[in-house]
Amino acid sequence: MRTRQNVAGLTLGNAAAAEAEAWHPVLDTYARGVALMRGLDADVSPDSWLWAANTHGIDQLTEPRPAWDQCAHGSRFFLPWHRAYLAWFEGTIRRLTGEDDWGLPYWDYSDPALDDTRVLPAEFAVERRTVDGQLVANALFVPDRSSDPLPEQDVDLVSTMSETRFVRPVPTVGFGGADRDGFFGDVENQPHNFVHMDIGGIMQSPATAAGDPIFWLHHSNIDRLWEVWRGLEGSVALTDPGAAPVLLVTQWRSAMFAFGDERSPTTYTTADTEDLASVAMGYGYESTVLPPDVAAEVEAARGAGDTGGGMALDDTEPTWDAVGATFDLTAGEAREVAFTAGRRGLDDAVPSRLVLELAGARATNPHAAYAVEVRATPDAEPHVAGRFSTFGLAGTPDTEERNYLVDATGVLPDLLAEGWAGGALTVRLVAEAGRPDADDADRSITVRQVTVYLPSP
Repeated sequence: MRTRQNVAGLTLGNAAAAEAEAWHPVLDTYARGVALMRGLDADVSPDSWLWAANTHGIDQLTEPRPAWDQCAHGSRFFLPWHRAYLAWFEGTIRRLTGEDDWGLPYWDYSDPALDDTRVLPAEFAVERRTVDGQLVANALFVPDRSSDPLPEQDVDLVSTMSETRFVRPVPTVGFGGADRDGFFGDVENQPHNFVHMDIGGIMQSPATAAGDPIFWLHHSNIDRLWEVWRGLEGSVALTDPGAAPVLLVTQWRSAMFAFGDERSPTTYTTADTEDLASVAMGYGYESTVLPPDVAAEVEAARGAGDTGGGMALDDTEPTWDAVGATFDLTAGEAREVAFTAGRRGLDDAVPSRLVLELAGARATNPHAAYAVEVRATPDAEPHVAGRFSTFGLAGTPDTEERNYLVDATGVLPDLLAEGWAGGALTVRLVAEAGRPDADDADRSITVRQVTVYLPSP
């Protein structure tokens, strides 16, 4: 069994040392492997860096191939597909470098007690490094990344890890996804999507992200978080009895992922990905536990059945009413959504939950992240119901769409305290404050339909 190590224990910690000193063998092997893969790009070899990056996504100018543009975003297969993808990539590095025991490191950026872990590791931030006394190009460097620490709120794990189920029916989502494609699971929404946008450069688009060497350490950590979640008491896998419809379980168990040479690809099943000790995987992580403070918050939330407005383990899934909708909402515009479908007020019962679906989001040049504000009345104080990152919209065709689900249950007490009667809700999207692009008037987003959901009475 190979061990994937936390890059925090491997990095030299500052740019001067990363340029002048010898690197830890794990990072040195990674840099050598990436350089060897780049050297095969001219031949478009299945072992090349270009092939590995294009397997994830391609831009509009790249001629497609059957093995390329596979990324499973907005899907319940997001985690197993990327796990198989990383295993195949890791095998390529091992084969080219001859380092049979090498394991892909992971970047754990979510320990609130350690600010320096939210900074890009120094080995990825220098253009040159010293090898055998000579300065050479650093294969792990790419331009245009942000040098700022990842915002703490973007890598917070409490809400994501408090979710107990891998999959839930729309208009809710589980840790790994929803019962329909087109919706981000909790861990894909945060930290995955936010980190992509925070790093910037080519990491901001699925079409180009895998061309950045930090992509692989980021996804190694997302893969690790799946193992962390699986180890938490009360986590319910998609294949656990009663956890998902039979059709979803059948699709899960029959899925297969193929990479590399199209004539004789390397293949993985979901069963392979669910067992890290399997021959196909053959690795483990240095740590699969949460930081103590985070673990305590997650345990408390799960014990209270508070999974971001979620349910206790013994609860059944609620049924939902789509009580109101509005169309073509542009960022910055406040829109009062009148309730319909017979749901005119809260006379029958005060709702226990409130969910907004933002369907068909399009943007040519979006802000990195948006906050979703709701008001009890148009002139009332706004409450931030949720937030989402626009990874997947940046750098995509104008026709590309994304869907977002925002669980606004956390602001229900505020709305009710203000006398909210339930007959309408004012919704507004705003560029999230505090980000470099927050005041950029040339960036925007439009949502084709906003739907408000309440549990059926």
